[in-house]
Amino acid sequence: MADRRNDDMRPDPFDSGRIRYHHSPGEPRPAMPGFDAWQDEAPPPPDPDSGLAPARRLPRISMRWIMRGLGAVLVLLVLAIAWLAITAPLSQSLKPPTPPSITLTAADGTPIARRGAIIAEPVDAAKMPAHVREAFLAIEDRRFYSHWGIDPRGIARAAWANLGSGGVRQGGSTITQQLAKNAFLDSDRTAARKIREVMIAFWLEAWLSKDEILSRYLSNVYFGDNVYGLRAASKHYFGRSPEKMNIGQAAMLAGLVKAPSRLAPTSNLKGARERQAVVVGAMVDAGFLTKAQAEDVQPQRVLASRPQQLPTGTYFADWILPEARDQAGEVKTEATVRTTLDRGLQRSAERVIRQAGLRQAQAALVAMTRDGKVVAMVGGRDYKKSAFNRATQARRQPGSTFKLFVYLAALRAGMSPDTMVDDSPVEIAGWKPKNDDNRYLGEITLRRAFQRSSNVVAARLTQEVGVRNVIRAARDLGISTPIANEATIGLGTSEVSLLELTAAFAGVA
Repeated sequence: MADRRNDDMRPDPFDSGRIRYHHSPGEPRPAMPGFDAWQDEAPPPPDPDSGLAPARRLPRISMRWIMRGLGAVLVLLVLAIAWLAITAPLSQSLKPPTPPSITLTAADGTPIARRGAIIAEPVDAAKMPAHVREAFLAIEDRRFYSHWGIDPRGIARAAWANLGSGGVRQGGSTITQQLAKNAFLDSDRTAARKIREVMIAFWLEAWLSKDEILSRYLSNVYFGDNVYGLRAASKHYFGRSPEKMNIGQAAMLAGLVKAPSRLAPTSNLKGARERQAVVVGAMVDAGFLTKAQAEDVQPQRVLASRPQQLPTGTYFADWILPEARDQAGEVKTEATVRTTLDRGLQRSAERVIRQAGLRQAQAALVAMTRDGKVVAMVGGRDYKKSAFNRATQARRQPGSTFKLFVYLAALRAGMSPDTMVDDSPVEIAGWKPKNDDNRYLGEITLRRAFQRSSNVVAARLTQEVGVRNVIRAARDLGISTPIANEATIGLGTSEVSLLELTAAFAGVA
């Protein structure tokens, strides 16, 4: 028995001195101290002469960790979708990237100013002639209909070209990425913005068809001359709808996207034509045109510049524009708002200011009808040199014009035009007002005192009827600026705007 145990417990030369225990089939495995269960034998080691290394067991991945990883990915996906839904709503890509223009007209309907971008109705890419779509695809994104929002081949091509030129000469952005950038992002060139751009591009590709993406891109892209969208650009430069553009016109507009401000054909026709030729060549390379068709494309002409461009701003236009936008409501395309300006009176007002002999001094003028319509406005001597509107923004001491409110308060207090008042020197709490001509008439009627603009009578009336009542009369006629609670206001020492003062006098009239 002892000999058998010794034979079964012989050491294995390939087990580094480990003891292996053997038992006969059918016999119960002997219990070993320190082991809860008998371990299966290890496989026999490989032949050391075979050149094979011992086999290693692969680590077993817990199913629990797999589920945790999938859960984390799902949470991140939900967060990403929620972020995109909030920061990049699909409806945003339908809106113009800048407020549409509003054209202001005079009372007779003559345009006097335009503010904002030129924007027209959106286009439907599916209804565009093939050569119009292909012009943009050839020069901007040839694999538009095959990629999922980003184009790895385009990125690699642009990177290789930029590396060879030593600078950034080409971009790898797809049309979807450009729409994402134009509609949702700013122009910062940071890695974080680029990541957001790619995420939004995938988002757009997931929810919109290719034709919808192309339509929104063409409807919002900038074409120079403050013109946004293909329809507005085709009408602005060629006087026709995009559905009726020829190949050359489509190629010229597609070429403007790269540098719209520099290549706008109204100011750089030569550069626009050279770029047109580049686009036509790209259409041939992409298989959209044959060489024969390309040779037939002629350099395009654009509409002659307007004989009289509308100003983007005037003193009157700057003042009326916020109210004009309120009146127009939500503007999706260009709107026209009729104003109360009288062109004849406006020319007269400007001439008066020019001929006033002011030297370096400034001036302002407001003309208003008795029902409150502003028919002329001048806010300074030269709008180009100073756009500050002294008719609406400046605050000045009104002087004797403020006496209107003093006399209105006196009438409210029970006086009449025939009430007798004292036109003689007076002192009020150390203040001694004087008449400008140093003449004092003694007892005169209220009508006579108002007629000669007596300073001492105005001071006495302010003290008699009360400063607060004078202020209340001014407020009732529309004066909203701060007014000091002191007797000197009767002589116009508190500052007001010219527009409010004019409106007060129009109310009395």
